[in-house]
Amino acid sequence: MTQQPDSHAFSVALQPIHDAEGRHVADRLLYRHWSDDGDAPEVAIARALATTIYELDERSRLGKRDLVIDLPVEWLERPDLLPSPANQIIIGLPQLLEVNASLLERLAQVRERGYRLLIHGSSLRGQIPTLAPLANLVRLSHPDELDEEVLRALRLRGARLLADNITDAEGLAHYQRLDCHYFDGGYLAAPAFYVARPRGRHGNRAAQLRLVNELYREEVELQRLYELILQMPHLHVAVLRRANSVHFSHAGGQATDLKRAIPLLGLNELRRLVMTLSLAGELPSSKLKIRMALIRAYTCRNLAAPFQGIDPEDAFTAGLFSLMGPLLEESQEELLDELPLNTQLSAALKSREGILGALLTLAEEQEGLMAEPTEGVSGDQLQRCYLDAMAQADTLMSHL
Repeated sequence: MTQQPDSHAFSVALQPIHDAEGRHVADRLLYRHWSDDGDAPEVAIARALATTIYELDERSRLGKRDLVIDLPVEWLERPDLLPSPANQIIIGLPQLLEVNASLLERLAQVRERGYRLLIHGSSLRGQIPTLAPLANLVRLSHPDELDEEVLRALRLRGARLLADNITDAEGLAHYQRLDCHYFDGGYLAAPAFYVARPRGRHGNRAAQLRLVNELYREEVELQRLYELILQMPHLHVAVLRRANSVHFSHAGGQATDLKRAIPLLGLNELRRLVMTLSLAGELPSSKLKIRMALIRAYTCRNLAAPFQGIDPEDAFTAGLFSLMGPLLEESQEELLDELPLNTQLSAALKSREGILGALLTLAEEQEGLMAEPTEGVSGDQLQRCYLDAMAQADTLMSHL
């Protein structure tokens, strides 16, 4: 994690939570926003979730630990957009709760989906009969916040106690005498913040709206999703990262291209990802750059078509990802190191090695009208593959 934020940075931190034996069992999501843009609170939360779940590399992310997220009550109105996997997410409720029938119903629905609820001890005062049955964890901001009788009743219900606002060894000892199950690790060290990638200035809004519409159709066409996501590089990379995260990668092996990643994630997870990134404003793109990348990708796929030993999707991915760094305004080298590319793709992209590297070199040279015919590809074939690629890219983007 990083470093000093700039004046308009958005950053997140994962603050460790340990159990009574000192084991790191969970993380609490913290975020900071230095911009004066006036983003609504839900946008800031969406950016924090997007950065943590879809941007951080696997080493900095949670792995199999739980994640505690403090959410406003309004966020619970769309439980279908809560992050997954539910069994790793603990939702922290605001300290000031207006308890009514509607809220209790929403909380019950969230629990039915497999999420756990973290409720402030102060929120339970006067609300034990209504809130206590819904509390999986109770946050104590002070050792004397709840009396022993209430704590005993909570333990009997199976609720676990999280000690918060630990300032010194004496406070820690006091919480330990209460037999707290978890301890916020803020007292051990200040959290290190990771500065999120800046939001782009170019918005492919039409593709984004069409994608959202497609995701919520009664009969979703996966091919249509694929075509739309291709036009949004940030989302493309986010889908690959998510498909190869700890939670999803064990299900079907490594997903090295978009067509394999989409079914691996499934429709519900795609909806969460797209809506979270949309709200967070994390779907920038430049149409001109995208068209260039698509033409190169289709050229590589067209060149691979006559050869039985070359996977056309690998050829397409090689062409597309050869421009992914510039598309995302990130370091191409760092991006390639992070993405789950197979050996052949990695060699082609990093050093133009192998058959995929040769196809990619031909496509790049054809763009500059410098390509020379090879033993397997004539000059006419090169020209035809390139012109067909231009038509294919324009057809795809004309859907907008």
